[in-house]
Parts: sequence; structure tokens; C-alpha cells
Amino acid sequence: LGYRTGEHAPGYDKDPDELYQAAHHLLLSHAYAVQIYRREFQSEQVGLIGITNNCDFRFPKDPDSEADRAAAQRSVEFCLAWFADPIWGEKGDYPPVMRERLGDRLPHFTTEEKLILKGSADFFGLNHYSTMLASEAQEGECTDLDDGVMLSDDPNWKKTHMGWNVVPEGIRELLKWINNRYNNPIIYVTENGCACDEPDYDTAVNDEFRRDFYEAYIRECRSAITEGVDLRGYFAWSFMDNFEWAFGYARRFGICRVDYETLVRTPKLSAKWYAGTIANNGANIEASS
Repeated sequence: LGYRTGEHAPGYDKDPDELYQAAHHLLLSHAYAVQIYRREFQSEQVGLIGITNNCDFRFPKDPDSEADRAAAQRSVEFCLAWFADPIWGEKGDYPPVMRERLGDRLPHFTTEEKLILKGSADFFGLNHYSTMLASEAQEGECTDLDDGVMLSDDPNWKKTHMGWNVVPEGIRELLKWINNRYNNPIIYVTENGCACDEPDYDTAVNDEFRRDFYEAYIRECRSAITEGVDLRGYFAWSFMDNFEWAFGYARRFGICRVDYETLVRTPKLSAKWYAGTIANNGANIEASS
């Protein structure tokens, strides 16, 4: 979004290959920062250090289509494995499918850099917000990335105020995908939540849509745990309404409403429900039927 479409900072959309260069240097910066922390601070602080990546899940548009199943897998690799394989993969390098499709447009790590990258996280952080359907792009169709995947929505899916699909089972399947690909890492969901259209106070504090969103997504997180995923924590996004990237104050994610004129903060229905969920360790969430 920052180096391809230019929607977010730094708003650069001139050279599509600089997207891969920026990501490359981000990964190297991470690896060297982790190296310094582990060498100079970790033994005294007894802290953990990791990295968080953002990824939406992909279901194949046609589950019976081998091409669409491959497209769904490739889409997640281009989104998540792009950043995770160098750290969690066996070779400390980018996914083979990216190298196959991009060639030398994708930067190369030196042998030393691969060694520094591999294992440079004590936990796997995941930001997750939505899910889409993936299908193999046909000749002449344009895609956002170089993955050759067309993305679409199921018309039956609900949407948030951001226009993102509400698909709770997507987070369960993504957690399982990470678990299977990276040999059962410790995972924290570092962001999950939704923006709701809240034009006035009464609408905001009675945010049943958001409450239902959290209940459904946390339920699926629990399902992933029962299937063997080592999920250690879940963080709701966000505690209060905030300045939301290029949208400014026009999108509200908070479980607490912020009056931007007075700065008064008011817990919404979702905040009260979430507090009860924490107090009961999720016992108030019934299993799906």
C-alpha cells in the first residue's frame, strides 16, 4: 500500500520493484535489531522479541479447481510467506514461488544475511482482518501484486465500514496454515478487529456488529487451539477510536468511543462484552453449532 498503490505513506507508486527492495531492507533491519537485542539486552531483561506481519486469508473461489486452490496458496505466500519464510523457513530465504515468478526483481540475501534472518523471532505476530476468494488470473487480467491471482468476495459475506469481509473461519484457517508451514510456532494475534459506521453517540455505544465480530473471531481462534495451534494471546484492535492511516478520523475501530471534540472516552457495548470475556477466559463464548 505504501510502495505499490501509494494509498498509504510514503505514497510511492512510481517503480513497482521498489516494493520488493523496501521489504528486503525491512527484513534485514529486523534481523540486525534482533541480533543486537539478544546480544546486549535479552539475558538481563528476559524478554521476547518477534515480528508482526499482516495477512488476510484466501479461500479458492472454486474449491474443486486445482488452479484456484493453487492461486489461494500462492496469494498467501506472496502476502505472508514473503516476510515469514526468511525468518521461519528452513532456508532463511523467500518462498520459491516468488523467486520463480519474479526472478532477479526480488532481491537476494547473502549467506550471512540468511543466517542472521533465520530464527530471528521468538514468536510469530499476526495482524488479521479479512478473507477473500482467490482464482487464477486469466490472460489480460490485472492483479495488485505479481502473484497472478484475482481476488473477489462472496456476496453473502458481511462487510465492515472499511469494506472488508467478515469471515471468522478465515482466521482459524490462517492460524492452521502458519502452524503447518512453520512447525508449530508460538503465535500471538497482535491485531484483529473491525471498523463500524458510527455517525452518532448512540450508534457507537451500541455496537452489536463489533461485539458479534469479536465473538465469532475469538471462537475460531479457540477452535484453532483445539486443533493444535500454539496461540498464546489475542489483542483486539483497537482499545479506542484512533487516527486511521489515510482515512484519518473517518473510520472507528475502537471498543471505546472517542469524542474528537472533547476527547471524552466512553466504553462501547463491545468493550463491556470483551471485559467479561477476558474475566471468564472466553467461557462466555459458546461453541459453534
